[in-house]
Amino acid sequence: MKKLLLPTVILFSVILNAQKITVFYKEKRVPTQVSTRQEQFDPEEFSEYRTEIKKIIAAMRADKDKDSTQIFREMLQEQADKMSAHSMKKRRKPLEIPEYDFITVLKVDHKKSLYYPQEKVSNDTLSETRTNEKGRKYTREHINYNDSEIIYVDRTSKKIVSSLKIHEFDQRGRTFLIEEELEQLQWTLIKETKKIDQYICYKAILNNSDKKVEAWYTREIKLAHGPKGYYGLPGLILELKEDKRTVSFYKIHVLPEDGFELKPPTEGEKISREELKDLPAKLFNEY
Repeated sequence: MKKLLLPTVILFSVILNAQKITVFYKEKRVPTQVSTRQEQFDPEEFSEYRTEIKKIIAAMRADKDKDSTQIFREMLQEQADKMSAHSMKKRRKPLEIPEYDFITVLKVDHKKSLYYPQEKVSNDTLSETRTNEKGRKYTREHINYNDSEIIYVDRTSKKIVSSLKIHEFDQRGRTFLIEEELEQLQWTLIKETKKIDQYICYKAILNNSDKKVEAWYTREIKLAHGPKGYYGLPGLILELKEDKRTVSFYKIHVLPEDGFELKPPTEGEKISREELKDLPAKLFNEY
């Protein structure tokens, strides 16, 4: 019993006093946006509307009363609107994509941290082909857009640097680089606890944010960092809920096999946080 107890005590002491660790988190994700494009027009899909239009045109030509011309025009417009609605419904039909595990990494070195995706984030393009009764093939293309974020926090120099790709409103695949001063995050500490893996965690709510943020941190690892650039709690954040997104603890390396040096990201078009917030309206006007 004593032989087992000694290594456990040593490991707990190492975890408690760790200053350089690597933490892995898991998040359930789907692509942030799915757009579809029908490359060819399928006349068979609109045969019902085309038949109805032909009947209206024939009736209009046979009718000799000019006063009824406006009525026929309204009937034609109604059919055209139905065709357009049908077409847009087909084009905008989203592709059903299952959730997948998105793994992110948090490296912490004393008062510095770097948060990034474990694997390079890319966009997927899928195509499906179908054949009508006459043997003619039609192709529909689905583009799955995925966001990514690299966030560097330095609590000594009070600096945070973010490299972001946000396809929700920018489908050009651009990367934006934001450098900011580190503000004081105002947390409300709650006595509620739960166990995550082997760690006792405490609940905290962030007050000064336009998002609903809930964190679960452990005092067993006294590093005031966490995923997605959050910091300032009396322990490492193992679970984070940001609005509808949840980033959960996956695994931890307390003793890194090789040393690492944390550096801020440099890739991206420099922009301020305010400019990023105004970008959706700006891009909408451009398009």
